[in-house]
Amino acid sequence: MKGMKAEERPWKRYGLAALLAALAIMTISDLVSDPSAWNWSKLVVLAVAGPFIWFGESRPRTSPEKIGPEAVPAEDVDAVVAESGRTVHAIKALREMHPGLGLLDAKNLVQPDHLRGRSR
Repeated sequence: MKGMKAEERPWKRYGLAALLAALAIMTISDLVSDPSAWNWSKLVVLAVAGPFIWFGESRPRTSPEKIGPEAVPAEDVDAVVAESGRTVHAIKALREMHPGLGLLDAKNLVQPDHLRGRSR
């Protein structure tokens, strides 16, 4: 179920729509019987959250394709290390240049001396 795309599970979207409709009807009923600030705020939250929930599910979520440290040119690593004074900034800049690069791989490219002391 977790690997299914939003297009493959339309029941989830329609289930959310039915739940939001039921909550809206109950909130409007409460608002008619007691027009308090609390009931108005519930209605506003539903009015704002409904479109975000409905349209947020249909937005495709993509992550960049994973790349290994061998795919990163040495010139990019040297430029990032020379440009930024701190290791954290260099790692962040390198991952922005190469979005599929993992955090540990970026750290090992910026600080290659840590690889020598570690045994696996």
